[in-house]
Amino acid sequence: MLDTHAHILWNLDDGSKNLDMSVQMLQIAAGNETKAIFATPHVIEKAAKPSWVEIKEKTQRLQQLALEEQIDITLYPGAEVQMNWELLTELGEEGAYCLNGGSYLLVELPAAEIPVYADEFWYELELKGITPILAHPERYQKLNENPDLILLWRRRGILMQCNSGSFTGMFGSSVCENAKALLNKGLVDLLGSDGHRSEGRNTDMSKAAAVIKQLVGEEKLRQITETNPQTILKNQQIELKQPKVLLEDKPKSFWQKLFGK
Repeated sequence: MLDTHAHILWNLDDGSKNLDMSVQMLQIAAGNETKAIFATPHVIEKAAKPSWVEIKEKTQRLQQLALEEQIDITLYPGAEVQMNWELLTELGEEGAYCLNGGSYLLVELPAAEIPVYADEFWYELELKGITPILAHPERYQKLNENPDLILLWRRRGILMQCNSGSFTGMFGSSVCENAKALLNKGLVDLLGSDGHRSEGRNTDMSKAAAVIKQLVGEEKLRQITETNPQTILKNQQIELKQPKVLLEDKPKSFWQKLFGK
């Protein structure tokens, strides 16, 4: 498996606290069938904002340590960029903050809101030749309240990355239900541990993989943990599945509204 979202670089954000913890996180991942990881520290304007150079340097340093410790895993630089208009000029410049310096960018929404300029933000990324990946759509309360946006954003080619912990109940039953609904409708393109430490919210995706395999089969599991991540590494286009239902009248529940059940 390839982990598309992990806060494994030390002292850059709220993830790994030190180099030893980063190595432990690698060991946990490698011991649970993960073969590669995108290192994706938070990039938040006026808060956690490591430079692209620093991210690449720390990724290389950790890769060297993995080799020295005989940990069979490959690391690629990336970032989890919080949607912010002020960051736009920096994104994608010589590959800055994109996964492995290519054309795919992992983007998270602010915790408490969906910016009014969200559609313009996606458009500006498209003009730069960047394909956005929305990090953990199953977890945003504001997106739960405005589920039409998931389908509208999907129509414009935005990929969806769900967290492994969402499928195992780590973030509660509601988030778990959301993740499974997205999966069953073919709207999960990538899986990430969103690992932040060596205990608790770690880099083990194996339990989620078992749940996903049971729900949609081995082929779909392979697609979101191997095929699609490899396509990103090749900087090729991932083929998106579009849901049959876009918008209908307002049914009773979030997922009824989303899929017209």
